[in-house]
Amino acid sequence: MTRSLPSAQPPLERIERDLKQVAELRALMQAHPEDARDRDRVRQWQAQRLECTYGDLLESKRYAPAARFFLTDLYGPGDSARRDADLLRVMPMAERVLPQSGLEVLAKAIELDALSEELDYHMVMALRRRETIDHITPQHYLDAFLDVGEQASREHQLTLVIELGETLDRLARKAFAGTTLRLVSGPAHLAGLGELFSFVERGYQACHHMGRADEFLATIASREQAVIEGLFASRVEVLTARLGR
Repeated sequence: MTRSLPSAQPPLERIERDLKQVAELRALMQAHPEDARDRDRVRQWQAQRLECTYGDLLESKRYAPAARFFLTDLYGPGDSARRDADLLRVMPMAERVLPQSGLEVLAKAIELDALSEELDYHMVMALRRRETIDHITPQHYLDAFLDVGEQASREHQLTLVIELGETLDRLARKAFAGTTLRLVSGPAHLAGLGELFSFVERGYQACHHMGRADEFLATIASREQAVIEGLFASRVEVLTARLGR
């Protein structure tokens, strides 16, 4: 892995660094359509695994919006290319339009995006080498996962998910945060930051709906850590376990 280590850089500097990395990976995939197709296959399979692992949260009145946001916007098959392209195009303006807390959310999200793109790319290559990309089973996924390795990167990916959740939770509990977001909504869209603003707003609304996120984030942290450790111990059953049932 060539990813740089996390740093204490200001949000805009971190955003620029990680946007460049993720743009390089996406350009590589656009040059080879089969790469993008196979990446989508891997991400769709991973999304199905997440829905199995977090079925109880998705059915919870309190946690369902947050679970859907995490599984779709952060840890799922969604494509954030448009959001990232918007930000790369108007990054200096983003600092003037978005509140600091919103920029911190974006910085965390794009660092997570860059790492996820890289890990997924390596999964695609591993599945191809085993000639199992066209029909991924839990065992195929486990074999490719072990081929890729990178346990530290997997654990850092989870850390980023939790840190992003904590950042959104702080934003959701700030006095007048909702009012501030409503006030900057118009200027953000006029400035070409509509996709970016919608991402921050979705995260804010999901966290605001559930109240304090401590229990929710602890559940994600414990289950995903169990999955990571289980996979590195060659326990394929962790991919199909219906946790929380």
